[in-house]
Amino acid sequence: MTKDFPSEVLRGALGRRPAPWLRAVLAVASTAVFFLFAYYARYATLDLYGSYQMDELKLMTAVMFTLPYAVLIGVQMRFARRQPLSVLLLLSVITGAVLLAKISLLDYVSDDYSIFLNDWISSYTQMGIREGLGTYIGSDYTPPYLYLMLLISRFPEYPWLYMVKLITLLFEPVMAYAMLRLATLRARGEGVPLLIFHLTLILPTVVFNGAYWGQCDAIYTGFCLLALALTLEKHPVRGMLCFGVALSFKLQTVFFLPALLPLWLRREVKLRHLLAIPAMYMVMMIPALWGGKSLHHVLTCYIQQAGQYNFMTVNAPSLYQLLPLEAVDGNVLYQMFSPMAMTLGFAALVFCCLPVCLSGERLTQESVLLFTVLVLAAVPFFLPKMHERYTFGADVLSLALCVYAPRRIVLPLLFGLASYICYTAGLPGDTILELKWASAFQLAAIVLTAAELMRALRAPGCEPEVKA
Repeated sequence: MTKDFPSEVLRGALGRRPAPWLRAVLAVASTAVFFLFAYYARYATLDLYGSYQMDELKLMTAVMFTLPYAVLIGVQMRFARRQPLSVLLLLSVITGAVLLAKISLLDYVSDDYSIFLNDWISSYTQMGIREGLGTYIGSDYTPPYLYLMLLISRFPEYPWLYMVKLITLLFEPVMAYAMLRLATLRARGEGVPLLIFHLTLILPTVVFNGAYWGQCDAIYTGFCLLALALTLEKHPVRGMLCFGVALSFKLQTVFFLPALLPLWLRREVKLRHLLAIPAMYMVMMIPALWGGKSLHHVLTCYIQQAGQYNFMTVNAPSLYQLLPLEAVDGNVLYQMFSPMAMTLGFAALVFCCLPVCLSGERLTQESVLLFTVLVLAAVPFFLPKMHERYTFGADVLSLALCVYAPRRIVLPLLFGLASYICYTAGLPGDTILELKWASAFQLAAIVLTAAELMRALRAPGCEPEVKA
């Protein structure tokens, strides 16, 4: 036995691939450690409830926010089963640090929450389950998101703000997992997909959108990205079902749906598979119909949304931030230029689709993803009524393009910077730059994405077969 025997044993253990039972033990142990950190974290909103309830509230809060940690660790332990113990320990620490950082942002109360969500949840507390499902509170939102608000209302003694943000934090692992699967289409090994997994969780717009602002864009984006991954992996029905779930949550799913064109041209999707999208949408509406909402409402709620916010742009990185029209009333601008803007948005979609149609079956997985990012960024750039959050999908999916060519890291940087500038215009504090700069960065990223797409279409490479 050498004098440094303990160190040698430790080094050997850390460098060895752990058995399945040891990975399970590590997952449970790291989750328990995270629970302790979550329990002793600072929650300013809980102070409003008085010290006599503090222990119960802190326990419930720690349990709630340990759930997304457990999901994230479970995904990584399963995927990274070939990695040594040292890497798994590092992943556990990084995941915990990221989630604790998000927990520190929970106490911010946005106008959307105080004006809308809090009042809706408060109204639901006066109703039973069936009555709540059938009421027309928040009728410009689709029923599935309102189901979640109704569920939150069943906990009247707990801060609803935290539960609203918990919903997004529970769906962010879906989004990160979908990005991991998209990365595995190209990358060999586990390192790059795991890196994409973690970068997805810490993208600035992801952090600000969910943990800080309490928005729900991670829900529909996660299901759309999962739909892309499943379809490219030769599971078209599952992919279309995921598109149906996404569409039931938010209208912005329509920006992802043009991806069906190259998928169809590649014969990944058949026309009959598309029937799964409306079918799944209607399945998601069954609780609302059971509660008493009309079929007309669940089929036309997006039309009601489209009639709101008659402005050319609502803090979005769009063409209309570049025009010197600050002195003109927003409604007047909308009346004057909205037909032109709709035409430009449709034209942008056509120009994106044209080279893809000409390429036909020569399309690769890479060109499908490039096309999807281009549509997600270019069409909202020209459309009216766009909010700062409507390019969320491009911010996230552009990260997957770096797996195919590292030089494309400039795309998520530009998209993310544009969105971040726009977020600072809608959140407390000063805007870091004028919104015209956000539009300029967005336009630069759109042009670069278009150039990368044309390059990929001109020289399609061989891609590995994905096993069904």
